[in-house]
Amino acid sequence: MLWLAGWLIASCGEPEHTIRRTLRAGDQWRYTLTLQGKLRGQTDTLELHYIDRVLSVESDGSAIAERTLQMEPDALQRLQASAAPFGELKPKTRWRLHPDGRETPLDEGVFVIGAFAYAYPDRPVRIGAQWGRMERVGSLEVKYLCQLEGVETLDGAKCYRIRVQVEPMPDSLPQMRGEMTVHVDMQSGWTRQIRGTLNMRAGAVEGDFALTLRGEPVGEKP
Repeated sequence: MLWLAGWLIASCGEPEHTIRRTLRAGDQWRYTLTLQGKLRGQTDTLELHYIDRVLSVESDGSAIAERTLQMEPDALQRLQASAAPFGELKPKTRWRLHPDGRETPLDEGVFVIGAFAYAYPDRPVRIGAQWGRMERVGSLEVKYLCQLEGVETLDGAKCYRIRVQVEPMPDSLPQMRGEMTVHVDMQSGWTRQIRGTLNMRAGAVEGDFALTLRGEPVGEKP
């Protein structure tokens, strides 16, 4: 029992981390989202570039932001066709961003890009803590099981490293499962990197995908 008491004392001594996104007018973050998939024997890669620019901050800490896609017209057309079941993909949209990672589109029927709310626990957490989130986009409904694994440096910035297990809800279409590792910037709370693999199934159609997202503040020196 001594080892258990020692573990409890050590655990209580671990600092708590409040993982929240800081929103300031004028902030801009540039993102590249790459999705490489194999479906029906064919492999394809889609790459999406976009910039989030915070226009104004509200009294409750939320912010109005503008999201601008930066893609070649043919690539945008292909991505629009893929995203059609989940909403319309527009070159420029406006959003309400929240410190807890939620993103609400101010334009109706748009495709939700960059919503990583599952990486933000609803309470302060210690390293090793776990939490869960459920999210729905159109007919796709999944459960995210997350764990704060630790803190490490990525591209010169200290980040929270969060392990995420993705599980489908029973009525979800398609069914999606997989695992990801998310890095959230400790200072700003914005997402810097996501890497993972996902499997999606709808009836007899099944696809495997490798997902990578990279983010950085606009103007940050390498």
